[in-house]
Amino acid sequence: MTSTLIHRIPAIALSLVLAACASNGPRASDDAAATTIAPKMALQELKAGNARFLSGDVRMHDWRHERTVKTGTDGQTPSVGVLTCADSRTPPEMIFDQGVGTLFVVRIAGNFQNDVAVGTFEYGVAALGVHTIVVMGHTKCGAVGATVAGKDLPGKMPAFVAAIKPAIAELPKGADGKASVSDAEIANVRWQAGQLVQNSEILSKAKADGKLDVLCAIYDVETGAVRFLD
Repeated sequence: MTSTLIHRIPAIALSLVLAACASNGPRASDDAAATTIAPKMALQELKAGNARFLSGDVRMHDWRHERTVKTGTDGQTPSVGVLTCADSRTPPEMIFDQGVGTLFVVRIAGNFQNDVAVGTFEYGVAALGVHTIVVMGHTKCGAVGATVAGKDLPGKMPAFVAAIKPAIAELPKGADGKASVSDAEIANVRWQAGQLVQNSEILSKAKADGKLDVLCAIYDVETGAVRFLD
């Protein structure tokens, strides 16, 4: 998973592709839209949004239609990308109390990176103005739990087990010979965040140039609280 289609496009062709993509709407620098979060302020805004979610003082639903109309007319300018699990209890827009147009989200069981996720965030960073990516795992994750347990899964489900295994390979084992699921959830988040950047020239350059922050977090499905990892 070390390359994506976008990596193989020559530099001139890539610039043309990104220019065409950007024509779908104004970049954040062109329009101080309500959907944008200022660079370096993402962590503060996400924490504040989660605090509103926890207190029940959510605000984004009050002007959802207005924002929908605006983004539909003017185009999208998301500030924050989120890679998280497909688990029905982890909707990022609700957890962080963000309205339409702010978050650029990829959801997949076990919140693991792959070429599709990498390419999606490359597009977000290069064409839409995304300046922060959050990799967010959660407690009681079935994908991580199945990987720790070493279960023999049917169908295509072994794909997420294979993607998570390297993340937890070095964790200490308990008396039962298995790692702690909670430790594995954290290790998986850190691993996937590192791989997401490592497997992309676009993301790694943006991060090296100070244009991209990558954050790691764990969502507690019992309390609704998000804990950002150091």
